[in-house]
Amino acid sequence: MSAPAGDRPLFPFGPILFFGDSVTASWTAQMPDAFSGPQTVARGIPGQTTRDMARRLRSEIALYGARGLHLICGRDDILGGNPGVTRDGIVADIRAMLSDTRDLYVRSWVGSIPPVDPASPAVAGRPLGLIAEVNAWLRDHVHEYGAAFIDHDPVLATESGALKPAFSDDGVTLNAAGNAALQAAMLAALTAPGVDQIWPPPESEDAARRRKFLHHFGYLDSNTRHPSPYIQFAGKPGASHYGVPFDAQGFLNATAITAHKPPGETRIFVVGDSTTIDGGTLANTLPGRLERILRAQGRTRAKVYNFGVMSSCLTQMTHLIWSKLVGYQPDAIVVVSGSTDLFQPWTYDPRPGYPYNAFITERLYDHFFDTHDPRAREDGLSYDALVTLIYEELKRLRAEVGWQTPGWEDAIVHHYRLAAHRLTKLSHDHAVPIVSVLQPTVLRKRHLTEVERNVASGAFLAYLDRQYAKLEAFTAELAARRPYRSTFTALDLSGIFRDREAGTFYDIVHYDDPAREIVAARLAGEVAKVLDRPRTPFARVRRWLGAKGRRPAERSTTGGP
Repeated sequence: MSAPAGDRPLFPFGPILFFGDSVTASWTAQMPDAFSGPQTVARGIPGQTTRDMARRLRSEIALYGARGLHLICGRDDILGGNPGVTRDGIVADIRAMLSDTRDLYVRSWVGSIPPVDPASPAVAGRPLGLIAEVNAWLRDHVHEYGAAFIDHDPVLATESGALKPAFSDDGVTLNAAGNAALQAAMLAALTAPGVDQIWPPPESEDAARRRKFLHHFGYLDSNTRHPSPYIQFAGKPGASHYGVPFDAQGFLNATAITAHKPPGETRIFVVGDSTTIDGGTLANTLPGRLERILRAQGRTRAKVYNFGVMSSCLTQMTHLIWSKLVGYQPDAIVVVSGSTDLFQPWTYDPRPGYPYNAFITERLYDHFFDTHDPRAREDGLSYDALVTLIYEELKRLRAEVGWQTPGWEDAIVHHYRLAAHRLTKLSHDHAVPIVSVLQPTVLRKRHLTEVERNVASGAFLAYLDRQYAKLEAFTAELAARRPYRSTFTALDLSGIFRDREAGTFYDIVHYDDPAREIVAARLAGEVAKVLDRPRTPFARVRRWLGAKGRRPAERSTTGGP
């Protein structure tokens, strides 16, 4: 939601997750300017049931650092033709979601399911009575979870309960006027006097750390971090990321890459973490935008493949390139890294250089498959016991590695440097041009909005600032020394938004659509240089001889070697 004049945010706190099905998706899509700022995150996915939403809510709260939730759900369950849909089933999922927001101290608003016109052919045969039943439950019970109820019927419905004709062109989907009415109801609720962030009660240091760990526990989503050989995890084939399905290999591409490279295709791979797959649609991701820009520049056969993996560190990215990607004959690879290597050890596996969930995999495997301990086969592990088992292992490892000590901080940077050096050698050994990018961060933005100033705690930001400075120095060293200069390029984009005044980031490294376009354009320029660079010594000699043979006037016209 765009901020009013000056730097004052519209809402009293944020980010606020606008979470739902086709109602929220249509609403936010019709009003993109209203939902492009870092204070709001539009996460409506058409066709999603309440069960789908309940499964992804915790991970999205963790991913976006949400402090508020605006929820409209149940309509697609009822109108989608799902067999066996019941009020109790929908209510059970809503209860689960509200329990999550209550446990995570996320202030919540639940909107009633908007009405429909029963005479519309689009809803023929659907159990429309469930809309009133679910809304009645919401009206009577959401307050039990600390949530507020937003009733849309007084604005959207006629006296008979049908959707007003002025608010829809088909009797079902809200038009611009209907979405404007929806937005007015939302603004009245979210900006009401006295609305403020929910703060957790005082607690012991260990209890606070356990609560923070529980908050991030939903981040262990197997749909986006499914076990994968050699690289620890990737997306789960067939599962989806914000409604976009992963391909057969677990990556966010329309179809999985083939071993056979089509004649004339220019293959560009983008390898990275969640910032690479963020965007909501394939075209809106960083790789999708990069492909569009390259084609607009005349490289009509450019095909950009997205090999981003949520929470992946640089060591995992390097193994992905070595074990899987070099065999697909890439013409260039862009690697976007930096933040995950720094902030994942702070919250998850504290061992420098390890994948963020490695300690969980190790502990659970040892717990259930220790052949020297017969209790492993008899233990029925409850959810609470599972959390305790993993949290206790986390505490043990933190003590073992000296978590948050200066030596631990240096070790994290050391392992990042090792991975980067392996990447330079890999580019040379396989003759694959690689552009290694230190990703943008809010830490280097000078003009911060109020939201951006509060993306994380002071201690965490101070730690990241120290560590990012080390990565920036290392990237500058690589860029100056230029190891394997014919195949490897080091690029520091950490400060690309240094002078940007508009709100950009909604957490440490995730940024909005306009900013994503800026980064994509910058990467397109670097990729173009790489693609135009001679790939072999023979090609470089031919280019040099050709340039030398041209007349001076001709050389000045064409730009020379």
